[in-house]
Amino acid sequence: MKFSILSILSILSILLSALLFTNCNNSAKKITEENTLNVSTLELDQENKQSNSKGYELMSQKCFICHLQKPDPSKRDQMIAPPFLRVQEHYKPVYPNKSDFVKATIAFINNPSEESTLMPGAVKKFNLMPKLIYEEKELQLIAETLYDMDFGKAPKMKMAMMNVNGLQLNNGEKWKLKPESIKQMDAVIRKVNDFESDNIVDYNQLGKAIFNDAKKIMLDDSYTGEKFNQIHLFFYGIDGNMHTLMAIQSIDDARNQLSELKVKLNEFENYFD
Repeated sequence: MKFSILSILSILSILLSALLFTNCNNSAKKITEENTLNVSTLELDQENKQSNSKGYELMSQKCFICHLQKPDPSKRDQMIAPPFLRVQEHYKPVYPNKSDFVKATIAFINNPSEESTLMPGAVKKFNLMPKLIYEEKELQLIAETLYDMDFGKAPKMKMAMMNVNGLQLNNGEKWKLKPESIKQMDAVIRKVNDFESDNIVDYNQLGKAIFNDAKKIMLDDSYTGEKFNQIHLFFYGIDGNMHTLMAIQSIDDARNQLSELKVKLNEFENYFD
């Protein structure tokens, strides 16, 4: 079959038009999808801002009566509960997922207990918070805001609020702890030093186990005054490592946390006996 040059040009023209039409449709579809995605993201951001705004309003009404937003040395005598920055610092490593964080926060507010607390030092210092009766929707907004909100950073204020400059000896001597406390810490140090595993779940379980052991010392009512401050200060230095191990998912990061923990735990015998 023979085609004239004119026929061939006509066919090519038709094919080119079809190709251009398809590309235009695909481009239009892509632009529409991108615009839809951008609008959805914008709407979601707006919803989050509105939720945080409502949550912050509820937080101001119901929580700031007891909690400061972050540590303030000038108000340490007025403190009757841990600052929210500290709450966030303790809970986020254990519950990095927002949904888990919110559930854990709501569960503790609904039923405060020493067994479930992640802040034994705060419980010892301020006692357990009372059981509060709030609507579930209000608790949800407050917990979400607590997760999302940037309270800033105040790492040095901890020292100022405790009126110490770091771990210190007792007039040149080590702080004397009860034999059972020393036994508990020996068990913690041994678990950490003897630990070997390539399974991330084992690291998570180790974090929970040593935290529960350490918590017994933190909640011991016989430790008061400056001795308690020094115990609190020591555990504050390893809280982050223990909490992070409880939920960490990277084996390399878990090993780094464990290495840091070993170094810090070795300091215990320099200050306590």
